Amino acid sequence: MEILVIGGGITGAGIARDAAMRGLRVGLVERGDFASGTSSRSSKLIHGGLRYLAQGDIPLVIEAGRERRRLCRIAPHLALAARMVVPVYGRTSAGLVKLKAGMWSFEKMAKVPVADRHEIWKTEELLAHMEGLETDRLQGAAVYTEYITDDARLTLETLKSAKRYGALISNYAPAVGLEEIRTVASGNGGRSSFSGLRTRVRDELSRKELCIEAAVVVNAAGPWVDEVRKLGGDAASRIQLTKGIHLVVSRERLPVDDIVVMRTVDRRMAFVVPHGDIVWIGTTDTFYPQPQERPTITREDVDYLLNATNATWPEARIADEDVRGAWAGVRPLVAQEGKSPSEISRRDEILIEPNGLVSIGGGKLTTYRQMAERVVDQVAERLGGKAGKCRTAKVPLVEQGTAVPMARAALEPADIRIALEDECALSVSDVLERRVRANLFAADNGLAHVEEVAEVVGDRAGWNDERRAREIEAYRARIAEDVAWREGSG
Repeated sequence: MEILVIGGGITGAGIARDAAMRGLRVGLVERGDFASGTSSRSSKLIHGGLRYLAQGDIPLVIEAGRERRRLCRIAPHLALAARMVVPVYGRTSAGLVKLKAGMWSFEKMAKVPVADRHEIWKTEELLAHMEGLETDRLQGAAVYTEYITDDARLTLETLKSAKRYGALISNYAPAVGLEEIRTVASGNGGRSSFSGLRTRVRDELSRKELCIEAAVVVNAAGPWVDEVRKLGGDAASRIQLTKGIHLVVSRERLPVDDIVVMRTVDRRMAFVVPHGDIVWIGTTDTFYPQPQERPTITREDVDYLLNATNATWPEARIADEDVRGAWAGVRPLVAQEGKSPSEISRRDEILIEPNGLVSIGGGKLTTYRQMAERVVDQVAERLGGKAGKCRTAKVPLVEQGTAVPMARAALEPADIRIALEDECALSVSDVLERRVRANLFAADNGLAHVEEVAEVVGDRAGWNDERRAREIEAYRARIAEDVAWREGSG
């Protein structure tokens, strides 16, 4: 094998697809389910990069704008255009003028299409579009186009594309060891040598281990990047984790038609994002000590977002009982000493270990394709330039007529079959959380379908009644865990 990718989130998926499309022999292993970490727990927005303009990170603004256009081209079914409204408050209209100038600069640098460029709404026009906003010192708003995506679905479709080009892919297969390979063999053609890495991988279903030899191993483990780096020896930590949470409420309780930018108590930007019959509110940005698939949602996290929401819509009075679901994830950022969570750059960085392991840290959902291209460029160079050119910016992600739609509120009859036969789902949570997103988008968080899903998955996997019951209870417990912060809040 020429390249083994460790990590089945969006970054690893992008690397596997790019490498396979260049004709390389590729394998990918994932410790849990695909997209079960950060890649199913983002704000689900394809950002153009406006916020990075304020931080002075011009290259990231340009890259994010370019990659947003490319994603809209290769996966239009996973890039839903939506208006983003940025209300401006102040004693005078100076803030609105400043924002307008910033928008003009952003659109020039990001090469935003004319149809997506901003407009300015005066106060009266803004209130005509959006009732209930706080009106004190309201000067108007800037309005422009952003895109909503289904992050887990984007990851799955990228992995399926990689598989179509020949990549071998496995979930529930954590890497548990790394060692260098240096061999020299003699034959009729003379002496030949092979160097690379041998990765020990554990099959979580059988509990057996196997070894995979690859010329290059790429560590795209997201929050677990440092842990994988340390499998091959001592490695100083380079990743700084920050946590972001989101709350889900009914659109009836917060009837907005556009994405709205709110200012939080510490002057950060947070979003209210409508989709279907729900609205999600996010996100926080706080340091987090260790990688976890499901980081803890605290009372403080929830109050931070509810306070911002109720300050923006004073009459809404969104309360605990209005929150019908929540999710939290950790961002694997490259550490920067002395920076606050929101100040740490979202730029990615490639790290090369003494044993040859290639690690990728940092980055963001919007720029995943470009990150993958940079990694595979390095891999191709180490392989002697034998790979073809990158084609991922132009080739559609899915074949014509095979696109699976974004998350929806209802479970369709064929959904379970597709999840099991085409998308490697192995548990009830795999189906309901990451294939159909019922835990977030269904009115009952998917609880109405949990027994049906357990029956179908169990029949395919040969589960007994006890195993089915455990799966059902585990899913119910996960849904309850997402709102466990309510306990004692009265």
